Amino acid sequence: MRDRPAGRIGSLDGLRGVAAAIVLVHHSLLTIPSFANGNLHLPVPDSRSWLVYSPLHAFWAGGEAVFVFFVLSGFVLTLPALRRTQDWIAYFPSRFIRLYLPVVASVFLALLLFLAVPRTGAPGQSAWVARHAEPLSLGGFLGDLTLLAPTRMNSPLWSLTWEVAFSLLLPLFVSIAALTRRHWWITAIVAALLSTAGHPLRMQWLTYLSMFLVGSAIAAGWERIPAVKRPLGWVLFLASLLGITCAWWIPSDMPGAVFESTVITAAAATLVVLAGKWLPAERVLLGAVPRTLGRMSFSLYLVHEPIAVSVAQLVPTAHPWLTPIITIPVALVVAVFFARFVELPAHRLAKTVSKRVSGTDGGARRGRRVAESVH
Repeated sequence: MRDRPAGRIGSLDGLRGVAAAIVLVHHSLLTIPSFANGNLHLPVPDSRSWLVYSPLHAFWAGGEAVFVFFVLSGFVLTLPALRRTQDWIAYFPSRFIRLYLPVVASVFLALLLFLAVPRTGAPGQSAWVARHAEPLSLGGFLGDLTLLAPTRMNSPLWSLTWEVAFSLLLPLFVSIAALTRRHWWITAIVAALLSTAGHPLRMQWLTYLSMFLVGSAIAAGWERIPAVKRPLGWVLFLASLLGITCAWWIPSDMPGAVFESTVITAAAATLVVLAGKWLPAERVLLGAVPRTLGRMSFSLYLVHEPIAVSVAQLVPTAHPWLTPIITIPVALVVAVFFARFVELPAHRLAKTVSKRVSGTDGGARRGRRVAESVH
C-alpha cells in the first residue's frame, strides 16, 4: 500500500475522485437558491446557514476542491520528471492530446445540452443558474474549445486554462523543484504566500500557478517526508478541513484574515501529503468507491455542470431539491460513458504519440526485427 519510488501512488487517484465528487455536489447544490446565495455571499436562511458558514462547507467546497486539483497536478506531473529523465519533446504533444480531446468533446456535449434545453433565466431560479442565461456566440464557443476564454456554457473549464498553462511551464517548475529539493518546504511556503499575494494584486496567474508550484515543491521533498503517525494524522486531517473552509466561517474583519488564502493552500497541500503518507487515508482512498471516482474524475469534472444547469431548467422552481437528486446520478452515469468512449481513447492516443515521438515504438520494432533475423 505504501508508495514505491518508481510506482504510481494509487491513493492520490482516490483523492482526485473525492475532490471531483465534491465539485459535483457543489454545483448540484448551487441550483438551489439559498445555497447559490451563500456561495455569492448573499443572505442565507438560518435553516441553511449551518451548511454554508461552518466547517461543514467542506462537503460542498467546490472551489477549494479545485485548489486541491491544482496542488495535486503540480505534484503528480513533477514527481516522475524528478525521478527519471523526461523526454520533453514527447511530453508536450502527449499532454495536450490528453487534455484537449476530452475538453473538445465536453464542449460539444455542453453545446448540445445548451441547444436542447435553453437557458432562460426564469423567475425563481437560483442566481447561479440564472447566470448561465448567456447568448451563444462563435467567439465564446472558440474560447471554450481553446480554453483561452471559457464561457459559462461549461464554466469548470476555467480551471483547465491554468492546467494548460502549468503543462506548458512544467519544465520550469521541475527545474525549480530540482534546484530547491533540499529546502523544498521553503519553496512550498513561498509559493503559498505568492498565491495569496495574487489576490490583492489582481494577478490570477500568480494566484493559481503558485498552487501548482506548491505541489511541485512537495514532489521534490516527497522522499524526505516521513510517514505520518496515526494520532498526528488525525490532527492534521481535522486541521486541514478547518483550514480549507476557513473563508466560510472566519469573519473577514478578523486579524490575520488576509492570510486565508495561504491557509487554504496549505490545507490543500496537507491533504495531498496525508493521502500518500498517512495509512488511514491511504486505506480509505484505495477503496473501491474513491478509486472508481478517481478513474473517471476528469470526465466527471468536464460533463457534470451543463447537466446540472439543464436539469435545473427542467425541474419546477417550486421543487429545487429535485435538481441535485436527479443531477448527481445522471452526471455519474454520463461520466462513466464519457470516460470509456472519450477519455480512455484520448489517453491511449496520447501514449501512442509519446512513444512514436520518443522513438520507443521504432526501437521496439527494430529490436523485434533483429531478433527475428537471428532466429
